[in-house]
Amino acid sequence: MNKLRFSIFILFILLFACKREEATRWNVDILSPVVKTTLTIDDLVADSILSINSDNSVDLDYSFSFAPIQDELFFSIPDTAVRVRYGFPFASAIQLPAGSQFVNDPSEESFDLGDARIEKMVVESGELQYTITSFVQARTIYTYTIFKTSNPNGVRFSRTISVPAASSSSVPAVKTGKFNFDGYTFDLTGNDGTKFNTFESEVTVSTDPNGGSVTVSNMDSVFIENRLVSLKPAYVEGYIGQSSFIEGPTVNNFSVFDQIVSGTLDIDSIDIFTEIKNYVGAEARIKIKQLISNNSRTGNNVPLMHSSINNWINLNRGIDNNGIVNPSINRVFYTKANSNIDRVIENLSDKMTTELEAEVNPLGNIGSGNDFLYFDQIIEADFHIRLPLKFIAKDLKLRQKIDLNINEDSNPVNNALVTIYAENGFPFDADIQLFLLNSSGSIIDSVMVEGLIRSANTDALNVVTNPVNSVLEALIPANKMNIINNNSEVILQIIFNTNDAPHTTIYRDNYMKLKLVTDMNMEIKYN
Repeated sequence: MNKLRFSIFILFILLFACKREEATRWNVDILSPVVKTTLTIDDLVADSILSINSDNSVDLDYSFSFAPIQDELFFSIPDTAVRVRYGFPFASAIQLPAGSQFVNDPSEESFDLGDARIEKMVVESGELQYTITSFVQARTIYTYTIFKTSNPNGVRFSRTISVPAASSSSVPAVKTGKFNFDGYTFDLTGNDGTKFNTFESEVTVSTDPNGGSVTVSNMDSVFIENRLVSLKPAYVEGYIGQSSFIEGPTVNNFSVFDQIVSGTLDIDSIDIFTEIKNYVGAEARIKIKQLISNNSRTGNNVPLMHSSINNWINLNRGIDNNGIVNPSINRVFYTKANSNIDRVIENLSDKMTTELEAEVNPLGNIGSGNDFLYFDQIIEADFHIRLPLKFIAKDLKLRQKIDLNINEDSNPVNNALVTIYAENGFPFDADIQLFLLNSSGSIIDSVMVEGLIRSANTDALNVVTNPVNSVLEALIPANKMNIINNNSEVILQIIFNTNDAPHTTIYRDNYMKLKLVTDMNMEIKYN
């Protein structure tokens, strides 16, 4: 752009030197600054999913996960409420000395967990919400203990609360609050160790040991409501029960061919599989109900056809090694011989629609209550692609935005000739087309480019021996220059077609260098 402005500046000096008083117009031809770009395999496929082999050939290595399986589909702890009224059995009022314990109530409570029989639970998060209503007209001390629990430091859950005195026999004192259970381990085998889903707790209430004596009768009561709320387990063991669910349909992003606009691709060989990992300490089975390749640019959808689709895949239980789970792994392989996986990939999709169905303990409690479940590792299903970039391409279109560096600056360009100098180090030919954009970046017109970018020279194995240079030209008339005068950004579309070799192998050092030079006819006005 600086060169262009310098040229215009020289012209204006010459014009002023003439000292004309009448208006003058000059038509001049000016070469714009050079625009350069280099295309490599990274512009066809994202660099992060490329794998380079020892011979410098390139493989595509990509995977995506099916929609994550939510842990609540396996197992959830319902909120549990315990509401108890404690009264005094005295018909006549009596005096209780300071520090008298008048409630001592151990009890067992059970979680409603369906057919699951959980013996141990580690809580990730959750809380105890309490409401204490006291008609005792003196301060009381409330203690709530859950036996057979421990925090990471080995301390049992026990909390003490001071409840103020009631205002009168008809106006009670009310105390509310909450405590969290984060990180606590619950033994759910009950008092005698033979139960499941059961925890043992104790409530004690005493008069204030630092107060005076208290007069009470059967008209005085204490109401206690404890709620275990939003318990989210991090780990459970026992029998986790039978469960089944469907996950999806879910549309997943598939970014392998993001840079390719359209065209057809015939892939030589394919190594693709779905890998299913079971981290649950229970037998399971999973069914891939559908896997569909979606190309939103063309509207074409290709469902995977394979014997595994809509059939159960059995999964053995994972193995727990002191908190590190070795999952059972099952792989389902797709080849050209057993599926239409080549059509699925050649669809150049940008989305994949997946749907799963799963069952845990489909045969019941065959593990004799020795199941386990870590809620941060459940069942994973990943789709893996590993294929050599060896293909036949037909009209494979790649687009890249460039700026021709044309600025109207009150002196519009009448027309222009764009010359494209190409150095091609790819083993295939390419056509070029330019698309013109409006100020908002939308394509509104195009310019035909005359000529062909010829393939690099290759040996008998179709490996590039040396690049080939080509020159192409595009004449931009005045009506289309009006568009470029307002927005000099254009889209450069390159259309690839492989040569006559059966399948063309792409190497890491293949490239295409493009240099664009614009020869503009510009009208310079001087008044």
